[in-house]
Formats: sequence, structure tokens, C-alpha cells
Amino acid sequence: MFLSYNGNMTILNVIATSHGTDSVAGREAITLIREQIKFLLAQRNDGVEYRVHAAYVDVESPSVDDAAASLPNDEPCVIVPILLSTGFHTQVDLRRAARNSGIERISIGESLGPDARLAALTRARLEEIGWTPGDGPVVQGAAGSSRADGRADMSRAAELLAEELHVPVHHGFVAAIDPKFHEVVAEHQPKFAATYLLAEGFFSGKMRRDAESTGVPVKVAAPLVNAQGGASAAVVAECFIDRMDAAIAQLDAA
Repeated sequence: MFLSYNGNMTILNVIATSHGTDSVAGREAITLIREQIKFLLAQRNDGVEYRVHAAYVDVESPSVDDAAASLPNDEPCVIVPILLSTGFHTQVDLRRAARNSGIERISIGESLGPDARLAALTRARLEEIGWTPGDGPVVQGAAGSSRADGRADMSRAAELLAEELHVPVHHGFVAAIDPKFHEVVAEHQPKFAATYLLAEGFFSGKMRRDAESTGVPVKVAAPLVNAQGGASAAVVAECFIDRMDAAIAQLDAA
């Protein structure tokens, strides 16, 4: 077994890393996701003590660098993003934190999406604001990424949502990256827009403002998780656990 022993238990440090936000509602939603992660891990009967640590890549503290550096270097660790897509944070920030941590056995998990479970959760958010299959094409908005692999993840997420909804889904970015969300809304004139964001924050607010600026009477769905959304947080936590297990397998293979 690759894990460090502590009495009769083995130890694994799990750094659950989110973006960080100034939004109180957004912070509460991410906290709920972490609580669901801890709950799911507590149900395991595998002799492992999973120590879940909060960390962030921006806005909040501790940073993922500081969180990793604070852990014992002889205890194995996985850094797993609470982030929807591949991007600069997953490919640069998390890797830097792992490299500089001094931890002997450390690996990095993949982003939560794209994932069919997140597409189903996106559908639930749309249905909450009245979407039905007869309402035509949907536009899905995301924060955006400067990296091609991040943009490819968003494209795949839109494909999965189209499979879930059985209607065309066009995607756009809220950041200054093409295709821009407001331009896609203006072009396709949807009745509904899906929000491919985990929680309330800067980008969810900008997405609503951008939609309003188009003059299109489009209803914008809420982000995937809110502070009252225990069931939605559990879905995200399940995706996280899968990414964590894959990262553990990397430790096993090392």
C-alpha cells in the first residue's frame, strides 16, 4: 500500500482546490461541495484516513501553494481541482504547487468536467427556470480559457448538454475569448441560457449582465450549485471523488 501509516490507519492528504470568489453565496456553495466530499469519503471502509484540505488558486486563502507546502513531505497527497474545465489553473498553478511542495509522493487530479453528470445537473438548473424540450436551442456560457484544451473541454461540455437535452446547444465565453457569450446569444436568440459555472461569483454576474445587454429576452439559469443545493453539491462531489481516485492510481503506479 502506498499510503503512510498512522497507527492502524493509512493517511492520504487531499487538497480540494477551488478558484476562490468574493461572493458569499459562491463561498457557501463551494463549502457545501467540500462537505459533501468529506461525507462521501467518510462512508468508505478502506482503512484510509482522508484528510481534506481547502485551497484556492485566486482571491481566497490559503493558496494551493501554501496548502501543499504546509503538509508533511512523507505523507502522500493528491491535489484535485474543484474546477469544471482544464485550463491555466489545472495545468500551471496546480503543477507548480505540487512541484514546489517537497512532498515525496504527490499527484494531480483532472478537472471535474466535461462529464455527463454535470450535463444532467445543468439540465436541472434549466428546468428550474421553465425550460422544456420544445423551447429550441440553448446557449451555454462558461468563464473561458486562454488554453486550447480548456476551450475544447467547454465544447465537449456543450456536446454533452445537447445529448442530455436533445436540442442544439451553442456555447460561448464570458471572458474576452471567442466565441463570446453575448455574441452567441445575439446570433441564436435563445429563450434559455445554461450557466456552466459551479457557483455564484464574478462570472455568473457578468453572464447575466451580458445576456441583458443583448436585448434578447433570454432566461439565464443559475450556476450548478448553491448553498441550499445539497443534492447538486453531491453530484459535483461524486465527480471529484472519481478524479481523486484516478489521481490515487497515479500514486500507485509511480
